[in-house]
Amino acid sequence: MSRPSEEAASSIPTPRLWQTVFAEPLLHFALLGGLLYGAYLGMRRPPPLQIVVPAELQEARRAELLRRNGRPPGEAEMAASLGDYVDAEILFREANRRRLGEGDIIIRRRLIQKMEYLAEALLPRHPPTDGELSALLTAHPERYALPERISLRQIFIGRERHPLDAETVAQRLWSELSHGQPPIAGPVAMALGDPHPLGALLPLHSEAELTQLFSAQLAKESFQLQQGQWSRPLPSAHGLHLVQLMGRQAGQLPSLSQLRERLRLDYDEQHRPERRRQALDSLRSRYQIVMEPEPKR
Repeated sequence: MSRPSEEAASSIPTPRLWQTVFAEPLLHFALLGGLLYGAYLGMRRPPPLQIVVPAELQEARRAELLRRNGRPPGEAEMAASLGDYVDAEILFREANRRRLGEGDIIIRRRLIQKMEYLAEALLPRHPPTDGELSALLTAHPERYALPERISLRQIFIGRERHPLDAETVAQRLWSELSHGQPPIAGPVAMALGDPHPLGALLPLHSEAELTQLFSAQLAKESFQLQQGQWSRPLPSAHGLHLVQLMGRQAGQLPSLSQLRERLRLDYDEQHRPERRRQALDSLRSRYQIVMEPEPKR
């Protein structure tokens, strides 16, 4: 009856057996290898990625919150605003890491445009000489000539003050100005009209400027007036105007010194295709272009 317990006891390793196992060099080697491998894995763990929130950005966000809310932002508001920036930066970096932009035609176009501008900007610039600017001015005088300008005196009849009889009032004034005996003097006539935001005297305006301020009809007929002549009632969006020609300044071509900055900008724009070609040629020299053979048909 005692045989099973004796067999169980015989299956338990004796202290001498444990000593023999732990004294085995292969076991020591295996344990040491495991420890070294674990340490190696720990050393290979990449350091945490870092996102630096620039001080300038923090100041800008603080100023924006102050402008928007009319008071300095609290800590929670600043944390939320800067947290939005951090979230966006993380998403941007992860998208780049996964190369999500590859194959996207819109992103491709934007990158090409940015590289075009950068390549042109990196080319050495040689400011145009006065001779080159003068040649541009001589070649395109119509582009830089100042238009003819006129000075006017106006009498305004507003539709707000005369919703029903603006035309009648304006016609009566024009008749008195044109055929009155004696004619009504300009300063007296101006007192007969309504106030206008631009006042009664309109110094030196071009036809395009008068069109923008009043109407194309008023601008055109004003330029057809003789010195001192009053126009018939001319419409605008807000009422009727009687205008008198007070002076005329002929169109003229400004000097090089007056146009230097505009000419320089136009010169750069005119030579931009050439600069773009130079930039692309410089970049192209770094590449070997291989044309795959077209499939035979």
